[in-house]
Amino acid sequence: MTQPSRTTETANRDYAGIRDVMHKIQELTVPDRATVALGLLGHLATLMNRAQMEKLMAQLVEEVERVQDVPPSRRAEQP
Repeated sequence: MTQPSRTTETANRDYAGIRDVMHKIQELTVPDRATVALGLLGHLATLMNRAQMEKLMAQLVEEVERVQDVPPSRRAEQP
């Protein structure tokens, strides 16, 4: 008897749950975000093949170059 194939994708994504996680991550400090990011990457690495990891890393590099955190002391100065 064969088992059904394993997949990392689901037909019905929990967008509300994903949104909640993203909002909670935004509340973290930069070092804590880095720790969370490394943990997620490590977890994803166990689920992805080499081509998928290369694509993910390229997307992360692009996002890091685009996004910059603003220190709390400078947030009040923004118009």
